[in-house]
Amino acid sequence: MFKLDSRFRWMLVLLTFAAYGPTLKLGFMWDDHVMIESNSHLRQWSLAELRHDFTTDVFDGHGDPYYRPAQTLLNRIDYTFWKLHPFGYHLTNFLGHVLNVLLVVELGLLLGLTPMGAFLAGTLIAVHPIVVEQLMIIAGRGEIFGLLTLLLSLYFFLQKDRKKVFVGYVFFILALFFKESAVVIPVLLALCFWHNRFTLPTAIKRIAPCVGLMLPYLWLRHNAVGSLMLAHDPKFIAQFFVMGFPHVLGIYLRLFVCPWNLHSHHGMPPMSVFWPTYVLLCAALMGYLIYKKSRWGLFATLWFLICLLPKTPVMIYGNFMIEHWAYPAYVGLFFLVGHYFAKAWDNQAHPVSKPAILGYLILLIFWALLVHLNVALRGTDETMYRWALHFTTSNPIRYNLGVELMRTGRPVEAATYFEEVRSHYPDDMANLHALALAYWQSGHRKAGYYLLKRACQIHPDYPPATQSLQKMKEDLTTNN
Repeated sequence: MFKLDSRFRWMLVLLTFAAYGPTLKLGFMWDDHVMIESNSHLRQWSLAELRHDFTTDVFDGHGDPYYRPAQTLLNRIDYTFWKLHPFGYHLTNFLGHVLNVLLVVELGLLLGLTPMGAFLAGTLIAVHPIVVEQLMIIAGRGEIFGLLTLLLSLYFFLQKDRKKVFVGYVFFILALFFKESAVVIPVLLALCFWHNRFTLPTAIKRIAPCVGLMLPYLWLRHNAVGSLMLAHDPKFIAQFFVMGFPHVLGIYLRLFVCPWNLHSHHGMPPMSVFWPTYVLLCAALMGYLIYKKSRWGLFATLWFLICLLPKTPVMIYGNFMIEHWAYPAYVGLFFLVGHYFAKAWDNQAHPVSKPAILGYLILLIFWALLVHLNVALRGTDETMYRWALHFTTSNPIRYNLGVELMRTGRPVEAATYFEEVRSHYPDDMANLHALALAYWQSGHRKAGYYLLKRACQIHPDYPPATQSLQKMKEDLTTNN
């Protein structure tokens, strides 16, 4: 009889380190430069700064308006200990992933997995590369600690002790402050209650306060970053869920088994004439699971869907999908796969068992090696952007690569990427500013000056560009 004692938990920690240890050697990357290196608010502790953390977005107005004050607070704590040494920040993210591995085991046990099934589920999440980019980029900790607090809230909500249930509400609030997608926790909690056959009155009694706690959170978020309302076309949204979303689910399922060619900013797949096939496959899968009364199959499928639903507005209006969105969504699948691999392990006389065990071990090694490969191929800003551009036409990636090339003294090459962005977004002021600087630094000083002058006439309310224009003008006047 397999007993899940402390030795096996330490094995999970070592397995996680074997896969993700190389991320500890990386520096600051991508959003880290804005969120941490250039963020002067992290430098000191005061009530005013703490108030600032909870009343602004995580980029402090210099990026996408994500309301994640707990992430900013964690950055502040790390800065207090590590200043601008990236190792400490990466260590925090790594430990967050380790805790997620251990919590998957504990939650799996609460949901009825055998100790072997829970352990195998833990080994799978320990080495799966779907979250590798979030451990390479420190700013990705919102996903890591968002899942951590989500799992902790569910773990405590499933306890019988009322005091522990209260702790679940604390972690629910913390999860909301780490990542907006935590709004699905009440739905996931309902799913867990269904799976564990909780009575309806008990389930309602524990879920209802979550809805009430979301109201002040939404008020704080609205005051910090604005309204959640988006322009919507019901017909287009319905078309997406019928003709597009099933295909997206198929892509994420493929990445679960074979996470090859991971990269930033996947474009949304085009609407395919084969969309009825995806719809029929989804319907057939649900029908089969219901017919077979597969409780674990239904649980894993619904968990997967619930965790991806909060991402659909970005898919619809942003026209892209991101790999790490599947990090929390895969937890249900890890439970399911762990459950079936444990059955094979416990019944080795069955002819399918030995091939299944061999397949599990191959999968574990394959996934861990892919983590190492990703770190080797994408371990700096430049390599990450260049790798992504092999697979995507994302203009933000092109712009970021251009900025990195400018930073490292290659303005001529940078200009080619800014020109590509300009062909798609001719009025993007940040890109026009960067392009003008690239021309200026590559020796085409007048071209850069007149480009920036025209841009500032159209958009006079962009201070970085107006400041650069004034410096260019003074330099041209002095040299002439």
